Amino acid sequence: MKEKLLIHQEVNLPNAFDIKDFKLFYRDIDLFRLSKKQGTPLRFTYLPSILEKIDEMKSNFNKAIRKTSYQGTYTYYYCTKSSHFQHIIKKALQADIGIEISSAYDIDLIQSLIQDGYVKKGTKIICNGYKTSDYQRGIMSLIKQNHCAVTPMVDSPSELIYYCNNINSNTSLNVGIRVNLSFLSAYPKESRFGLSPEDIITCYQCDIKHNQQITLTTLHFFNENGLSSDDQYWDVLEAIVRFYCQLKRLNPHLTTLDIGGGMPFQSTANENFDIPYLVRRIVSTILGICQQECVPEPDIVTEFGKYTVAEATTTIFKIQEKKQGEKINWGIIDGSFITHLPDTWAIQQEYPVFAVNNLQEENRPFILGGLTCDSADVYPNVKEHKTVMLPHSDQEQFVAFMHTGAYQEALSGFGGVNHCLIPSPKHIIIDQGDNDELEFTTFSEKQTSDQLLQILGYC
Repeated sequence: MKEKLLIHQEVNLPNAFDIKDFKLFYRDIDLFRLSKKQGTPLRFTYLPSILEKIDEMKSNFNKAIRKTSYQGTYTYYYCTKSSHFQHIIKKALQADIGIEISSAYDIDLIQSLIQDGYVKKGTKIICNGYKTSDYQRGIMSLIKQNHCAVTPMVDSPSELIYYCNNINSNTSLNVGIRVNLSFLSAYPKESRFGLSPEDIITCYQCDIKHNQQITLTTLHFFNENGLSSDDQYWDVLEAIVRFYCQLKRLNPHLTTLDIGGGMPFQSTANENFDIPYLVRRIVSTILGICQQECVPEPDIVTEFGKYTVAEATTTIFKIQEKKQGEKINWGIIDGSFITHLPDTWAIQQEYPVFAVNNLQEENRPFILGGLTCDSADVYPNVKEHKTVMLPHSDQEQFVAFMHTGAYQEALSGFGGVNHCLIPSPKHIIIDQGDNDELEFTTFSEKQTSDQLLQILGYC
């Protein structure tokens, strides 16, 4: 959305954000009023956004499948590592999706969701990542429980041997295998994940083909560079689909291609990805190659984490002070980027950033600084020396970082000890009630000094 202020400055706002009375609103929620009432730093999550993103992606794939007469199906999986919180996963499961997990403790998370009735009979579970012995035992326990449709994605030959040696005589197991992309000239780096095509074929012929209890149903890959319109992604996809066709000729039980994740979210105000186009190109690329190879097109699986949850959460800070530097203006926030938005310094992640109030004033460029003593605690944290535009005003000022819902709590260590003892922010949950009225719930209060001292052994 583009909004024009009285001073005729044009700004690009992400969907769901709006300007009224020179203040920033999110779905008709006055963020200035919210910040004053709840205090800052403040993180809020709007749960209905999760269902909107899932439904949007399902619709894009289903439209592409219908338009091309693609004979396979599409299944959406949510990656728990993007945000493990129960309120996130409960909401995502309402959209009838699968769940992707990546560690031993994720098994206990799934068991808890089963006990509480959120994971229904037959819910699809993909088990990714390197499998420690605890993780392997948890996977086998989940399989024997026979509540979920569990598919472990084999990451090493030893993992496959474990399943072969521990499967019960009355149990059947569908497995997938992850392809290591290092063999591709189009893939720019060495990867530790998965098996080479040669090793996959060997594992199938030696350990699966004549095993009556284990079936190889899925081929999985993940392009760490993310899904984009760049040639590199499409070169990798084409190569993997051709290998799928080769493996399908050897293994008629192979039915599914898991293309992983990497679907972009809006990380700056000016980004405008054509996601329907990307989806159409995925479907048409797979279809075209399978037709060339005379192989039935596979069912398509995606694993979207950041795409699912990033845009559901906004983080708001108060500007404590504005300081004039030699060459730039500094705005000191009442939090820390290292603590509250660690991706900003770890991978130089950018977010849409916008002033919450005083929008009638002229904007000036600022670099924002956190409360820690670390020189890396700044935003933007990029070589291009970008800035954040803030109103030129002496009035109280708040600033919103949009689309911060993926990975930040996990990377900063929610509820733990952070750099310079900067406390975790208050976090509120916003959902729609039975009458579509918004319901506000406090998930966690701002961390107290007593809580921090107790962790450190002082109490």
